[in-house]
Amino acid sequence: MDLRILGVHNMESRETRLESHVIDDVLALDVGGLTRSLDFEEQRRLRAVILTHRHFDHVRDIVPLGLTLRNSSVTVNVYGIADTLHFVKDKLLDGTLYPNFLEYPSVENPVFKLREVELNKPFQVLDYTVTGASVPHAVPAAGYQIDSGDVKLFYTGDTGEGLDQAWQHVSPDVLLTEVTFGNDGVEYAIGAVHLTPQYLEDALVAFKDRHGYLPRVIVGHMNPPWEETIRQEVAAVRDRLGADIIVASADMRLTLP
Repeated sequence: MDLRILGVHNMESRETRLESHVIDDVLALDVGGLTRSLDFEEQRRLRAVILTHRHFDHVRDIVPLGLTLRNSSVTVNVYGIADTLHFVKDKLLDGTLYPNFLEYPSVENPVFKLREVELNKPFQVLDYTVTGASVPHAVPAAGYQIDSGDVKLFYTGDTGEGLDQAWQHVSPDVLLTEVTFGNDGVEYAIGAVHLTPQYLEDALVAFKDRHGYLPRVIVGHMNPPWEETIRQEVAAVRDRLGADIIVASADMRLTLP
């Protein structure tokens, strides 16, 4: 599995991009910073999109992606829970911003088709077996385990304290997750339902208690003012647990496992 990390922040600037990732050049995980990270040829290779939740920094680029694909004669399936898909359909793809890409260029062959996910039940996306699991966040959200046959990656999207409840449904080799605030920002993390390094450590300890091992961990979705602190505190978690944990950077490319 080839994993491209396109964006690793929750705020955008000239130096930071919103969350988005691509697996094997064909499957996008969230699309906050997708189109500004890929050239047109790379965008046209995509065949499916998985959305974790409806927050704008995770769904925004579905609209410009539609512009790129509108004359490609390809239909891209977009997967998500009902709450996410309702937002995308009613707010972003309703035809008021650009053509309705759910019906354009035709109802029979649109740019996008929305596919509602039933949680905790494996389903097929391209060549991958995918399982969605509920994760705690400020709005309804799901993480997704993507099983290529060689490696299982669980992408949490945005999540917070209580992530360990997902471990009863997934057992990944690689955990792609978030740490938005440092430990001193715990009040912000509680209010917005995000992880701190301490909450990540708690979730990993619970993972090992349940499964008997620790996954490889890739951290993103940093709040830029907290980034230096997050990197230091996540390194401390790595050392305490003896785990394989990295804090990602934009344009990082990893071969998994």
